[in-house]
Parts: sequence; structure tokens; C-alpha cells
Amino acid sequence: MYNKRQLFLVLMLFCTILAGCAASSGTDALSGSAPMPGSDVLPEDSLSSGSGALPEGSLSGGSGALPEGSLSGGSGALQGVGISTGSDAPWQDPGTRLSGSPDASISENAAPGLVRIALSDPVSTMDVQRNSEDYMIPLNIYERLFDIRVNEDGSTGLSKGLAKDWTVSGDGLTYRFILRPDAFFSDGTPVTASDVAFTFTRMLSLPGSVQTDFADMILGASAVMEGEADKLEGIRVLDEKSLEITLSEPFAGFIYQLATPSCSILSRRCVLESGDAFGLAPENAIGSGPYMVTEFTDSRIMLEKNPYYHCTEGETLSVERAEILVLAPALVDQMFREGRLDLLDMNRVNPDMVESYKSGEWAERIIAYDRVEIQYLMLNLETPPLDDVRVRRAVQMAINRQRILDELFNGDGKLLDGIFPRGLIGFCEENQGWLSYDPEEAARLIKEVPGAADIRIELAANSQSDIRSLRMLQMIRQDLSAVGLNASVVSYDEESRMYLRRAGRLMAYTGEWSADFNDPDNFIYTFFGGRDKTRSRSGNYSNEKIFARIQAARSILDERERMKEYSELERILIQEEAVWVPLFSTEHLFIPGERVERFVPFWAGWGSLCLEDIVLSSGAS
Repeated sequence: MYNKRQLFLVLMLFCTILAGCAASSGTDALSGSAPMPGSDVLPEDSLSSGSGALPEGSLSGGSGALPEGSLSGGSGALQGVGISTGSDAPWQDPGTRLSGSPDASISENAAPGLVRIALSDPVSTMDVQRNSEDYMIPLNIYERLFDIRVNEDGSTGLSKGLAKDWTVSGDGLTYRFILRPDAFFSDGTPVTASDVAFTFTRMLSLPGSVQTDFADMILGASAVMEGEADKLEGIRVLDEKSLEITLSEPFAGFIYQLATPSCSILSRRCVLESGDAFGLAPENAIGSGPYMVTEFTDSRIMLEKNPYYHCTEGETLSVERAEILVLAPALVDQMFREGRLDLLDMNRVNPDMVESYKSGEWAERIIAYDRVEIQYLMLNLETPPLDDVRVRRAVQMAINRQRILDELFNGDGKLLDGIFPRGLIGFCEENQGWLSYDPEEAARLIKEVPGAADIRIELAANSQSDIRSLRMLQMIRQDLSAVGLNASVVSYDEESRMYLRRAGRLMAYTGEWSADFNDPDNFIYTFFGGRDKTRSRSGNYSNEKIFARIQAARSILDERERMKEYSELERILIQEEAVWVPLFSTEHLFIPGERVERFVPFWAGWGSLCLEDIVLSSGAS
């Protein structure tokens, strides 16, 4: 049986193919009738269903090992594979990024105060504790205790959100917060200290929570996560507008962490009354942010000003309403050029269209913003031949990273040789420049390892990813094959791939991590902070001494000493132990339309944006 999301995607793919006949350039890449320029056809044996990696019985009906509907019934093959196994088949643009033709209800002459934006994929839930990918809506409908603001000179700084004032004890353990008296949820109820306490407790106790990293340093967190307690020992509500949070040990990045979307404050009443439906409909997603949701479907989301929201110091809201549409890349391009979208995220159009914007009439309006991110190839250290550090080093040297950056991202980015990206506190220039493309040395190292060339290295693809992500894996496969490794791309549907990743069963895959908060802990602790963390990302790194050092670094109060320790840990992990292949960071390009006077991207260069950072022109507001 297909689940609701899969049926929607199949329907949208069909609609897009029909709409594509009338679309502008880029339609061929959208519909899949021609391969992406420069792409090679995968050999027949380079794709497999990957079913052998799944737990026994997970392909049979009723096993309960995978979410219902994620696998095709009884066939033994994974459902949703977006790449043909035929040797003469072109790459196809998968269906999850497709939507139908522009809705007839979309006004070509936008109403005053309205901004129109496109997304590539449906938003699965507005529950920020269940979803770490779709932050566009949480950023705008919820508030946090603090926010990160971009200053006029491009630097970033911490600004107060729900927290009116705060203090920290001399030992760095206890934080006291006083909340703004004028903070209200969009249903008119006040934001209280109990809502804050409830939010962090739920972050740890919610089955399937993806945000536990942001509260696991609070005293008593482990007891809540293990079901031994239903209240956090380290949170004490003092009165309606004040509370204390005590950590199990000092953590220098704690305040900055509170400014992440992951730490959005939820309405206790709304969550409890909504139950499992929280985040799935406008009435089940009540926040205290500047906007509220009035429509939430797979193809369109509507936001309006929260009438109970009081602007913080220096804040103004030019946007009255927002229409967020889920569109295929060709339709994003078409509608922006026709003036039916007001802000273009160039990640939402086909890669081959980017150059036309750079050289055309829009060139002078392009805003280029460096992402505080790293793209990487994760390696499973428990799986031969990747359990041998010589093979992992060979993989690092075998990949032509600059070619991938040039061909797939138009050269808009910079190579990275470690864990921490540029723009992040703790970025160390001394750990850059050591990793060179050296296929000859890579081939030599592989020959040193008996049998390494005979074991297949599986690069796990998400069959529902965009064509650029799939093409990147194909290019990596070519590079690895060229130095003597037996590499192939194995395609899984999204749910199956995530299941296997969390179980530590994927052999290798590409990923991207953007900063949630400006501290190296957000990168090194997230990926390498313990055995459970490395397994859940299929890295399976197991050096307990390094885990202990990463944990201890969080408590170093001397900033210079802390950054020095992070630099040394980065060197050990990437240069000595080759736990992954660092690839690059990219620029994020935006183009404001004629109705937008000013736009400031999110400080980390995300595609998710804050509507308050958009200023409409006088004729549009």
C-alpha cells in the first residue's frame, strides 16, 4: 500500500509532466526525458535494491521493521527507486521535488503586504521536535529565548527573544531567565515559564525526538530520556515568568544553542490537547512568533501576522501575509520570471538555470551568502574495506572535489578539509589545505590492503533526492572506480534509507550539515560526541578516548583553550583517522523580485528564512 505522501508525490509527478509541455527551458531535466548535461549512464550492476542490508523480514508485510508503506509489498525490492537499472537509461529527476502547474488561485497581482515564496518539498510537520529539516515554518511561528541577528557589517550577534533578561552563576552551571511580559501565543494565551520547562522536557521524552542533543546537557536529562523520570531535575519554575535551568556540567555554547529553531518554545496546552496531531494543522500549531499558520497542505502554506505578537526592540514587520508554494524547479523559474514569486532561492531551480540568472537581467540583484555548512561523504568504519584507515585515506584522495563543486554548483563554494566550516567560531585555517586530489597515491594505498578492491563499496542514494545529489554520488562512484575500488550506487526510498542510517547499516553516503548555532560543538559533538551518535549516522566510530575529550571540551570555560582543543580533535578525526571525507561548503544565492526592497538571509545561509528579514517595497507593502 502507498502512504499518503507517496500518493501525493505520484500525483504531482503526473501533473508536472503534463504542465511541462508548456513550461520554459529546463523542462527536459524536470521531466527526465534527457539526462543531465555531462552525466554518464550507470552500469546495470551499479544499482541494487539494497534489500540485503535490511533486517531479516523487513521486506515482508507486517514485520514492523520499517514504516508502513515504505517498501513495495512482497517484491523484495525497495519501493520508490528513482533510477532505472537498464544500462541505457538516463538519470531521472525524482518525484518528491515535483508539484503541479501553478494553482489558478494564485494572484498574478499580489495584494499589498503579501510575499510569495517557493519550496521544493512538502513540509511534513510543523512539530520542530520531530523534524530537523523543515525549519521555514518553525522559524516564523515560534519564538526562542534568544535569536541570532545579522548586523549591518555582516557579523552576527545574540539578541533577546522571549528572554527579557538572564544571568548565569559563577560556576557556569545555573542560568536564570526572566520572560517578556508581553509574549503571547497566537490563541491569546500568555507564554509562561511552564511552557519553557515543558518544551525542554518533551524534547527529551518524545519518542522519535530528533532534537535531544539540544537538551541533553540539562541536569537529569538521561533519566527523562530513559523513562526513569517525567520531570527534568535541572529545570525549576520560579513563577509564571521566570525559571532556572541547571546543567550537569558547564557548557560554553549553551546560550547560543537556545537561539536555534530546535529550541523553539511550544504551547504546553496546544501540544497536550493536540496529541499526535500536533504540528499537522493550523489549529494544532500554536506559537508565539510573529506569524501564524492559516492554511497547511502539501502544496501550499499560508501565514498571517500573529495579532498578539509584540515586536522586539528594533524589529518591524513589513510582510503582512506569506504564501508558500511547493513547486517543481521549472515552475519556480517560470513563476519568478513572470513576477508571480517575490523571492527566488536559486537552490529551487534546476542547476543549469543558475548561469542564465548570473548573466541576465537579474545579475545585479543576486545576493550571495556563504553557508556555514559542510558537505561530506560519511564512511562506515565497521564495514570492510572501510574498516582499514588506508582505504579511508585513499577514498579521501580519490575524490575530485573541485570538479564536483564546479560542475554541480557552478563553482559557488570553497573546499573544506576538516569538520568546521568557514564562518563558524572555531574554524581553523591550519587544518585546511592538506587534502589534495591524488588518484595515484589513492591507488597505491588500495593495493596495500589485501582484498580491498574486491569488496563492493555501496554509496547509498535517496531515490527521492534532487538530481544534483544523485549526480554527485555518481561522480564519486566514478572517482572511486578509477582508483581500483568496486563502488556502486544503491538506491533506497527515503524512509528505508533513514531507517538504515539510524541503525548504523549504511556503508557510505553524502550528507550536508549547516550550523544550528555558532559554536564548533554543534558539529563535532553532533557527529562524534559518543557511540550512539556515530552509530545513528552510520559512521560507527568507536574511539572512547576521543569521545571523552569531545565531551570534556564542552566544559572548558577558557575560550582560547576550548578552540585549541577543538582544532586538535578535528585534526585527529579527519587527518589521522579519516572518519569521513570533507567535501566543501557552498554559497547560497537569492534574488529578490521587484516587490522586495531588502532581504537578509538567515545567518547560517539556510534556505529557511525569517519573514521579518524581508522588507517589501513601498508599492508592495
